[in-house]
Amino acid sequence: MTQQVSEKDKPFILALTSAGITVLSIIVAAVGALQGNSTMRDTGIEVLKFTFPLTTMAWVFYFKTQ
Repeated sequence: MTQQVSEKDKPFILALTSAGITVLSIIVAAVGALQGNSTMRDTGIEVLKFTFPLTTMAWVFYFKTQ
C-alpha cells in the first residue's frame, strides 16, 4: 500500500529531514571532540558546513510557503 504525501506537507518534511541531518552532524562532531578523535570531529564539522545552509534554506522555503 502506497501513501501519498500532499504537496502542502513536502516543504515541512524537507525542513525536518535537513534539520535531522544537521543535528546528527553536530552530534558526530561533539562525540569526536569528547573522545579526542580528530577525524570524527573534523568530519562532523565538514558535514555541518554543507548541511547548515541546506537546513536554513529548507526552513526559509517552508515558512515562505505558509
